[in-house]
Amino acid sequence: MTALAMIIGMVPMALGLGDGGEQNAPLGRAVIGGLIFATVSTLFFCPGIFSAFSKVRAGIWPRRKKDTRY
Repeated sequence: MTALAMIIGMVPMALGLGDGGEQNAPLGRAVIGGLIFATVSTLFFCPGIFSAFSKVRAGIWPRRKKDTRY
């Protein structure tokens, strides 16, 4: 929610509205892009990595072939 509020708040800056707004527009776009990337990676990438490491630690992944010799 905080990232979404920041993104919405940066939209006028990214659009370059007002006097001299075209100078700050690239900064606004960069901030919005960074916030979107950080939010997506925090919500999807980090839990995925954590899940993979916990499976490796538990010995579940990668699957090992069972020894069929007697």
